[in-house]
Amino acid sequence: MILVLLSPRNAGLPFAEWLREKSGRLLAVTAEGVDPGPGFAEVERVPDYTDDAAVLDAARRMAGRHAVTRVLALAEADVERAAALRAGLGLPGQLPESARAYRDKVLMKELAAEGGVAVPPFAAVASAADVEAFMAAHPGPVVVKPRGGSGSTGVAVLHDPARIPELADRLTAGDHEVEGYVTGRMCHVDALHVGGEPVVCVPSVYTDGGCLSHWTDSGNGSWTLPADDPLYERLVAETWKLVGALPAAPALFVHAEFFVTDAGGIVLCEIAGRVGGTPIPAMLEALLGLDPRHLWARIECGLPVDLDAVRAHAAAAPLVANFGLPPRDGRIVRLPAEAPDGTREFTVLARLGEDWGGARYAGRKSGDFIATWLVEAQDAGELLALLDKTGAAAEAAFGWEPAGAEPEGASR
Repeated sequence: MILVLLSPRNAGLPFAEWLREKSGRLLAVTAEGVDPGPGFAEVERVPDYTDDAAVLDAARRMAGRHAVTRVLALAEADVERAAALRAGLGLPGQLPESARAYRDKVLMKELAAEGGVAVPPFAAVASAADVEAFMAAHPGPVVVKPRGGSGSTGVAVLHDPARIPELADRLTAGDHEVEGYVTGRMCHVDALHVGGEPVVCVPSVYTDGGCLSHWTDSGNGSWTLPADDPLYERLVAETWKLVGALPAAPALFVHAEFFVTDAGGIVLCEIAGRVGGTPIPAMLEALLGLDPRHLWARIECGLPVDLDAVRAHAAAAPLVANFGLPPRDGRIVRLPAEAPDGTREFTVLARLGEDWGGARYAGRKSGDFIATWLVEAQDAGELLALLDKTGAAAEAAFGWEPAGAEPEGASR
């Protein structure tokens, strides 16, 4: 039996199709109200999927009733949970030492630096005083973030120590880090490593603003570098150096982020032991020939995969860019009637009348999009021009009204 830790964000993925040999022999732990889809023999739901203890208790109860042979997790929040279950059940896959290194941003940077990977100055923080001391020692802007966070949630950029008191309440738990702010281009590398051997490595460059652009209501995405770009091989080499510096696992799909400074240096931002979030899977599917979550699920569950076909498809694929539009502070009153010319996989992720105002807007993540799409081209200049054109068309197709306004058509 395959035990799937099913984050609500991954509800609707076709696990029975991806793991067809195991259809009917799948188990799921998920949140209340989530339908895991067909192919599951048993599902246990927990009231609060953010509660680590509740999720692990439910998974252990299920493992007590069934002969579990693999644990599958696709979401960042489930990486360490799955590793703990594998260790307790004696199952193959990534174990806690490796999983923690791919989640804890302080440990990650300590190990990376020991392995020869450049990192920004950083420190663990347990109080506002720790941030103040760091800023005194490292003049310039700093970034404060949760040590195990994802999707830019809880990230703050401080240019002035006067803003430190705004963060005081969240820092007392001792689960944050502070690091020097690095300027330059931001890149990501998505790579698969199986049985100690690299399979594929895809370097890409984020559009302006990168994963923090949603703070200014700007869309963001990324585009794959051509193999003849001088940065391509440097990013590939740095990614494998980083993977080698962290505790090993039998197989890993990683999503690494690096800064490329104005002087040409490559500096680690962070790395995750999972497939990148939306809309990166769609971009990688165009490159690899199948959804990377499908690929990773089969590898993690010990099922056969034609890795040579994946390598060949990646080598022959055109350049691909992904893009996503973030929500605005308001209610949606118009949706796009059609996909903009030149797009692939144009997907509207919002509903007419959906309200993104107030606390929901304030808590938005970098992966919260109202629409995503891909564009393809053989030339980088053509690719980026198409990205700009389709971005403007998609944004113009949405309509917004202020949050709290009376909906259109309501009686007055």
